[in-house]
Amino acid sequence: MNEPSLRGSLASFRLPDVLTFLASTRKSGTLTLTNGSNEATVYFDAGAVVYAGSNQETLRLGAVLLRKKHISAAQRDAIDDLMKTEGGRFGQLAVNQGLLTDEQLQDFLKVQVSEILYDCFVWPGGTFVFIDDTELPPYAVTISVDLANLIMEGARRIAEWEECVRLLPDSTTVFRVVSNPETEKITLTIDEWKILFLINGRRSLAELPPDADDDPLHVYRVVYGLFANKLIEVVTRIPSPDDTGGTRPVTALMDETMRQKPATFSADSTVREVGDDTNLLVSVEAKLSYKDMVKPTIAQLTIVSGEDTGLMFPLTEAEYLIGRQRDNPISLADLGVSGHHIRIYRGPDGYAIEDLKSRNGTWLNGARTFHALLRNGDQIRIGATELRYEILYDGGTSPAFPVEPPAS
Repeated sequence: MNEPSLRGSLASFRLPDVLTFLASTRKSGTLTLTNGSNEATVYFDAGAVVYAGSNQETLRLGAVLLRKKHISAAQRDAIDDLMKTEGGRFGQLAVNQGLLTDEQLQDFLKVQVSEILYDCFVWPGGTFVFIDDTELPPYAVTISVDLANLIMEGARRIAEWEECVRLLPDSTTVFRVVSNPETEKITLTIDEWKILFLINGRRSLAELPPDADDDPLHVYRVVYGLFANKLIEVVTRIPSPDDTGGTRPVTALMDETMRQKPATFSADSTVREVGDDTNLLVSVEAKLSYKDMVKPTIAQLTIVSGEDTGLMFPLTEAEYLIGRQRDNPISLADLGVSGHHIRIYRGPDGYAIEDLKSRNGTWLNGARTFHALLRNGDQIRIGATELRYEILYDGGTSPAFPVEPPAS
C-alpha cells in the first residue's frame, strides 16, 4: 500500500480547503475521510472528482433515489433483494428494471457524490488521508462533478450548520411537542410535519436525522424552526430507557425481529433557502395543516390478556403514552412494562405505535417492532399484557357504531 502524501485533521484544515488544494494541484489519488464510525472515500483524476463512496446507509444510491422521490420504498426493497440473490449494483439493476435511464443514473450518481461530500462538510471533526493511487472499485461508474460549485455549496452549508449548532441546544437535548400547540392553526410543509411526528420526548436531537432518514443539516434547520415557533420544547428531565426502577425482565419470543423505520412521506421540502437566519424558521410556504396531514382516526385498545383483561381504552386524542408510571394516559400494573413503554400517536395514515426504548421490547403480531403503522385487528404485546387494536372510524367511512369520547 502506498504511503499517504497528505494527511491531517479536519478540525485544522477544513474540507473545502483540502478539496481546493487537490483540484488546484491537479492531483490524482484517493482521499479518505473519517469521523468516528463514518467513512467516505473520494477518487480524484487530475484534480477532478470522478467517484465517491460512503459507509453510511443513508448515503447509498437507493436511499438517495428514495429521498429524491424517484423510486418508492417498495421498489428500493425489491432491488435490494435482487442484489442479495443475484448480485449486481443498485444503479444498474434500477436501469434494468426500467426505473432509471443510463442518463438518469449518471445524474443521480453525481447527486450521490455531492451528498456524500456535503455530509462530510458538516462533520464536527475527523481526519483526512490522501494517497497517490486512483484504483477505483470494480463496480465504480466514473462521473465528472463540478468541484468549484460543490465547494461553494459546501461552504454555504457549513455556515448554515454552524448557525444551527449555535442556535440549538446540544445534540443530547431531548424535545417534546408542547402540550397545546393549537394544531388546528399550524401549517407546515410535509417535511416539517414528518420531523414533528418523530419528536416524542425520548429521541435526542442527534437521533432525529437517522430516524428521519435525512441529512442532519435539513433536520436541524426544521427543528430550529419548530423550536423558535414554540411548537416543541426541551425536556428538562431525561428519563432512562427503563425509569420504573423495578421492571421485571420477560422472556423474548423466538420470532423474527423486525426493525421498522418511521413512516415515509412524499413531496419535496419547501424550506426556504435565503441568506439570513430567517431561513431556519418554519417555512412561509407551508400550506399543510394538521387536518391536511392526519387522518381523523378513532380507535380503541382492548386488553385481551394480563392482569387487566377486559379493560378498553378509546383512542380519540393525538397521542397516548402507555406504561407503568401513573402519569401515562394509559397506565398498566404489569411488572414487565417499563415506566413509559410505548407511544401511540395519530399520524398521516392513522395511529402508529413506537417503542420508547423499553427494557422488554414491544411485539406486534408476534414480531418485535420499534415503529409501525397500526392496522385493524393488530395484536400488541408489552410485558405480559396483550392488547388488541381496533379501528372504529378511519376518516373515510362512517363509524361502525357511535363512539362516545372518554370522560374528561
